[in-house]
Parts: sequence; C-alpha cells; structure tokens
Amino acid sequence: MQQLIKKLLGVKNLLFLATAYTIFISIGLLLPSQGLLPSQDKIPFDKIAHVLINCVLVVTWLSFFYIKEKKMMSITTIYAVFGVCLLYGIVIEVLQHIFTTYRQADLLDVVANAIGLLLGVGLFRRIKDKIFN
Repeated sequence: MQQLIKKLLGVKNLLFLATAYTIFISIGLLLPSQGLLPSQDKIPFDKIAHVLINCVLVVTWLSFFYIKEKKMMSITTIYAVFGVCLLYGIVIEVLQHIFTTYRQADLLDVVANAIGLLLGVGLFRRIKDKIFN
C-alpha cells in the first residue's frame, strides 16, 4: 500500500493532477453558474467556493514542486507559486468580464482567491512532511 501511495505522489502524477485541476477550474469558472450554488441570502457561498478552490490549487502545485525539487523547496518557489496562482485568478476574472455575459468580474472574488491561496500555503507547510515522508 505504501508503494502505491509513493507512486501516486510521484512527480509525473502530481504534475498531471495539478494541470488537470487547473484546467478543470478554468472551465468551471468560465461556464454559467446558474443554479450551481445555493442562493446567497446569508452565506456568501461563491466566496467560500473561491477560497476552497484556490486553497486546493496552491496545495496541488506546491506538492508538485516540493517533489520535483526533492523536498528542498525554497521560499522563492513558494512565493512564485503563490504569485502565479494569484495572477491566474485575476486572469480568470478578466476573462469572465470580457468573454461571458453570464458571469462578471468581482474584486471580492480576487480577495477570496488570495485568502484561499494564503490558507493553502499555510496548510501545505503544516502537512507536507506528514504526507510526503
């Protein structure tokens, strides 16, 4: 079982997972969302979704780079992954504004993305040794 887990956490599999997840959320965030989330009367489900999506996004990419760099990832790599993921979220918001009529760009979505990324970096730093050792 441990061999299977090590194989699944290999660099190629993590690259595939991170890339597939990025493509999946790109498509999901550019498609109509009518009826996907509950109404936002009391709880901002949309913002919670952005936080969770970006938390998982940064953890998957950090996991890939952690294994790729043989568990010696520098703080520069963490900042770079965070920055690219944040830029990615901004680009998605701009694409929603330019190319869709059913979605709109929202600055609060970018803030929720950043919060999710920060949570993801913190989560990754706490669990990386437990998962990859």
